[in-house]
Amino acid sequence: MADIRMRKFEWTEHQHSVFVPEIDREHQLIFTLCRNLQRALRGSAPAAQVRSLVNELAVHSSEHFWHEEQQMRAAGYLHYAWHKQQHHTGRSQMTVLEARIRCGDRDAVCELLAFLHGWLNDHIRLADRMLGAYLRNRQRELTAKAS
Repeated sequence: MADIRMRKFEWTEHQHSVFVPEIDREHQLIFTLCRNLQRALRGSAPAAQVRSLVNELAVHSSEHFWHEEQQMRAAGYLHYAWHKQQHHTGRSQMTVLEARIRCGDRDAVCELLAFLHGWLNDHIRLADRMLGAYLRNRQRELTAKAS
């Protein structure tokens, strides 16, 4: 089995906050789900439990991507296509690894966690922070117009 000495999934405001509370909460949940999966793998949890945790992570990630994409469309975000393509990349890799996990490949769980650690950190720090800044500025504009 692949090395399970994985990096920590620890959401911190300094490194990960996009300063949009609902998006930050969703990111925090994804980090928590990754930690839960990591713990299960380290604790040699049964395959059914690992598959259930992977499924929960995939569902919440998909819902989060959909939510961000809905917000981008509603706000007329100029970088929507680029951001959505990044989500597509994340979804695609997760789908490939999920299929292997469903077939009992525990190495794929380690690969999934390694992928998500890098992808989430990079994606949040660039794409999501850009989106967060856009959404906050748009809200300020709307508030100023309403005054």
